[in-house]
Amino acid sequence: MKNFILIMLVCISSAAMAQGFITPLDADDMPIFANNKECIVKLASGEEVTGKFLGGTMVNGYLSNFNIRLDNGEKAKFKPEDVERLSIKASKMAKLAMMAESTGSIKEMTNTNFDEIVNREYLIFETAMRHNKASKLRLMQLLNPGFDSQIKVFADPNAKETTGVGVAGVKLTGGIDKSYLFVQNNEKAVLVKKGSYKKNFEELYAKCPAMLQAFEGEKIKWADVAGHVFAFDQVCK
Repeated sequence: MKNFILIMLVCISSAAMAQGFITPLDADDMPIFANNKECIVKLASGEEVTGKFLGGTMVNGYLSNFNIRLDNGEKAKFKPEDVERLSIKASKMAKLAMMAESTGSIKEMTNTNFDEIVNREYLIFETAMRHNKASKLRLMQLLNPGFDSQIKVFADPNAKETTGVGVAGVKLTGGIDKSYLFVQNNEKAVLVKKGSYKKNFEELYAKCPAMLQAFEGEKIKWADVAGHVFAFDQVCK
């Protein structure tokens, strides 16, 4: 049984390596992809309200506030401390952007399950505490919807990107962010960096001994971070 679990872990992880995280929207993208779209707001109280997303203010990669038109026609404004999750219905343009941006190279695009990405119906923002903010909540875009039950991955506003190679404007090998914010069990975010990922691998996935055993002796690569998070989500529950 143990060997079966280990083999399954490796297979799941290998299959997921081509699936990158969603590239977060920036301030210029919001009006194009999100404005006037149906949305669901799960409040900190647990209550849910629905309406149309009217717009929001993005500061350093997070939503500092946003407005919606409720189903009864009234306008409402929300701040991060008011909200647990904001789900905005994705337009076709947003779905294509999620596909194109989360697969940073031709090689990755050929290995990515197109339907899996296009079927992501919502742009999702959740509240979390940034790694360098002791008590302030930030409303940030979830980068791994669908495999986020164990680790929620958010963008690091200060992240740099690895260099990609392109010819005549077509990216052949894609750049990926050099750091992300990981959140487990609604705790404070942890900054996960490319340079220290191999060193911190065991600490990050310590709650799943089977996964650590499966990757023991394997070369831990930053390019596979999405696959590691996916494997952790699927098997280590």
